[in-house]
Amino acid sequence: MTKPALILTRPRLACTRFAQSLSPKLLSRVTLVISPLLQIEPVDTPVDLDGVGGVIFTSANGVMHGPDGDGVTAYCVGEITAEAAIARGWRVQFHAPDAARLVPMLVQHGPATPLLHLRGTHQRGDVADKLTQSGLLTHVVVLYDQKALPLTDAAQAALVSGAPAIVPLFSPRTAAQFADQVPDMANAIIIALSDAVAEALGSKEVRQLLVAAEPTATSLRFTLETAVDWNRLA
Repeated sequence: MTKPALILTRPRLACTRFAQSLSPKLLSRVTLVISPLLQIEPVDTPVDLDGVGGVIFTSANGVMHGPDGDGVTAYCVGEITAEAAIARGWRVQFHAPDAARLVPMLVQHGPATPLLHLRGTHQRGDVADKLTQSGLLTHVVVLYDQKALPLTDAAQAALVSGAPAIVPLFSPRTAAQFADQVPDMANAIIIALSDAVAEALGSKEVRQLLVAAEPTATSLRFTLETAVDWNRLA
């Protein structure tokens, strides 16, 4: 019996990190296909931390392409982002599972301002605008771009092979890209990070659609591993 493909579409480093987090049991039951839909490209933008009350990181890419923290306060989205920030010398005050929950946490916390949101060209949630409108002046510094990539030949072949192809999707942007590049998704089993990610697929029919209980990589991984363990992916 042909193993289902597990197609990972995050930027390459994130693909590797996610694959390494999966259980050996799961990996033994799938054929791993790495096919990033985004490539992270740094932007040569200076970051001035003088007089800044703190910084906001909504992804580990912002940490990677930003300066060392030297003890400056940081607020993060995601545990992985927080861990990366600590490793770069930032003093992480707290982190939230997603940007939607980080904003009210910051408003309630009342940090010193101005804040800097160190992020990529493409983003959802309008974090800086929402915080500024709530009375917390927040500036944006773009540190990297997220260049769209096509699916690899191996990923395309897996999707038309007739066997199930499991595709975790972590953002509405990559979900929309995936839907645009795959005219027939009848063999695709989508594991979506959130309802917003699932909705970005549009009206195309898929073999199966599961949505993580929480919009975190940990929850998505649990959804994937539980479904495989219970033989729910077929």
